[in-house]
Amino acid sequence: MAHILIVDDDELSRSLLELTLRQAGHQVRLAANGADALLMARVKKPELLIADVMMPVTDGFELCRQCKADPTLQNVPVILHSSSYINPQEAELGLGLGACRYLIKPASPEQMLDTVEEVLKDVQNSSTAAGFMDEEMHLLRSYNEVLFHKLEAKVRELQQTIAKHQETEDAMKAMQAQIIQQEKMASIGQLAAGVAHEINN
Repeated sequence: MAHILIVDDDELSRSLLELTLRQAGHQVRLAANGADALLMARVKKPELLIADVMMPVTDGFELCRQCKADPTLQNVPVILHSSSYINPQEAELGLGLGACRYLIKPASPEQMLDTVEEVLKDVQNSSTAAGFMDEEMHLLRSYNEVLFHKLEAKVRELQQTIAKHQETEDAMKAMQAQIIQQEKMASIGQLAAGVAHEINN
């Protein structure tokens, strides 16, 4: 069975949830606010965290956010539940912060146990698939490396093409300048010859 950390500032709710989970065979620890829960989780990492949303010091939303930002706790699944934050936008916020489930209080013991089992099964399935995911990530990295080198080669080829075009353009400009210069010299020669002819006459 799982090691579960319950976080709730309401002593009655905390005790009822503890009783439900212990009767199902789970190991349970208790915290009255999110700040205490973070300290406890960092000392001994739980397999599941169940937190109320409205709590003093650190509420459930912030607790969830800090867990997901902590490299040692980011893989711990979080179930949020609340009797105060019950509209869809608030539930969406909780899920967006990293909670895997969002329940409305009061949840029945059956609903809570079913949700806990679903989450733990999801975690187990994720662990089983970890090797496959590692292989997928390796293949993805290899694929990205191939694409990067291919793109790098294309960029070099494009740069070489641009350089050749620039060389051709420079050569054409130099040729045009030479032709213009030759035409000027020819014009000057013709003018000089005309002047000389007039002088001789």
